Amino acid sequence: MTEPNVQRGTLWFWMAISLGVALLIVALGVGLEPVGAAILRAPLSSPAAGALGFGLLMVWAAYAYGLSAGRAAGSQEMGVVILNLGLPVALILLWRAELNALAFFVAIGWSLTLAGMGVRLFRREPLAGLMLLPLMGVSLTAILLSLTLWVVPAAQTA
Repeated sequence: MTEPNVQRGTLWFWMAISLGVALLIVALGVGLEPVGAAILRAPLSSPAAGALGFGLLMVWAAYAYGLSAGRAAGSQEMGVVILNLGLPVALILLWRAELNALAFFVAIGWSLTLAGMGVRLFRREPLAGLMLLPLMGVSLTAILLSLTLWVVPAAQTA
């Protein structure tokens, strides 16, 4: 596998948008504390919170690189690209509103759109498809978190 040709202007465009989405997710998630999940919260001054934020930025930077590698993301994929940028923000908003059952299905939809896009990109430029793998891992984590936030409180009240 060789290094794909990356157009700098396209990379800067997708990098700015992707990192903007990552920062929006962090900003929306700062006060997020679902019922019964106080133990999951790390103080903002802790190294764990900083490492998690930096890791999230790197995951979204990999997504931007995948979109700009070669002729990876074309006009046909724009709808899917927008979905992949918008669905994680929607997940945070749903978690804040404690609509965890709906968040579970949104997370599944996000994973499916990422997987489909990853396969398309991999067929055109293998490295571009592989760069979506970290974000696919995040989407799988979102499925598990949504399921946990939906099922655990319901089990405690039953």
